[in-house]
Amino acid sequence: MAPHAGVNIRSAWVAVPGHIPPVETGARSASSELVAIVDDDVTVIPEWLSSLAPHFADPEVGVVGGRVLVPGAPLPRLKGRPGSVSWYGRNWANLGSVGGETAFQVDSVMEGNSIWRRELLASLEFDPVLNFDDASMYGLDLCLQAKRRGFRVVYEPRALVFHHIALRSPELDRQKRGPRLFSFCRNYTYIVLKRFSVWRRLVFLAWWFLIGERGAWGLGSLLVDVLQDGSQKERHAVYALRGKLEGVHLWLRLRK
Repeated sequence: MAPHAGVNIRSAWVAVPGHIPPVETGARSASSELVAIVDDDVTVIPEWLSSLAPHFADPEVGVVGGRVLVPGAPLPRLKGRPGSVSWYGRNWANLGSVGGETAFQVDSVMEGNSIWRRELLASLEFDPVLNFDDASMYGLDLCLQAKRRGFRVVYEPRALVFHHIALRSPELDRQKRGPRLFSFCRNYTYIVLKRFSVWRRLVFLAWWFLIGERGAWGLGSLLVDVLQDGSQKERHAVYALRGKLEGVHLWLRLRK
């Protein structure tokens, strides 16, 4: 540990490659009551910490996350209840684009702009199966574990960070939509099957494969897109289907 501008900085070596091991190592190495997870390519507003920290006065709050904006990028169209997972398994995305002045409870917050109770975070399972590609949705898995232990997950829209476009190595190029779809569908399928009850798993699988959603197509949503836009979506839908099947395979292997 070395002093820097009045702040103690502790470094730790991580031998395992991937996105999750450094986060897990940091959580287990920290010594304060709260620990923040912030991407290395963001800038925070001056009020960021003072917006997040007061929520932990409530002992039932386990994690608080904030808003994430990409400078110059248009805001996505919001649907449903961003940050929530529906009873049948749909993940309502784009929580980081929700503004406002009032915090509210969600099922999951964005990984790169959040503060956790350190003891809680260090006690959770950082599943190595999710340490694949850019570790899509690993934060959801952590939040679902926290909720199962009785903690609340809170979204604070006033805690804003700006996520800048950083250079990436070719294998993590997020412009390659097919591999990103495979990664998302793989990890999300695995998480839901692992964390849901038996009946919710059955409902989720029926919806996920027979209907699905645009961007993670099932048979019904793909048919609608093909009728409206032609067949150009079929190639990406193959990546989504392969990811879903891989997620099912990983979950079945876990059960053995």
